[in-house]
Amino acid sequence: MFYVYVNKRKQRVLITRERIRDPQWRLAGAHPAAAKALRHGRFIADVRDYILEWDLLSF
Repeated sequence: MFYVYVNKRKQRVLITRERIRDPQWRLAGAHPAAAKALRHGRFIADVRDYILEWDLLSF
C-alpha cells in the first residue's frame, strides 16, 4: 500500500509505504500501486505548486 501525504506548512507532498503519525502531515490518499500514488501526488503538487517527495526505499 502506498500513502500520499500533504504538509501545508512545508508545502510538500510525500509518497511512502509507511504510516506517518506527525499531525502536520495529512493523509491525502492510499493506493495499492505505486503508479497510482505517483499520479495522485504529482497532481496535488502541480495544482498547489508544492514539492513532491518520495521515500526511495518504498520503490
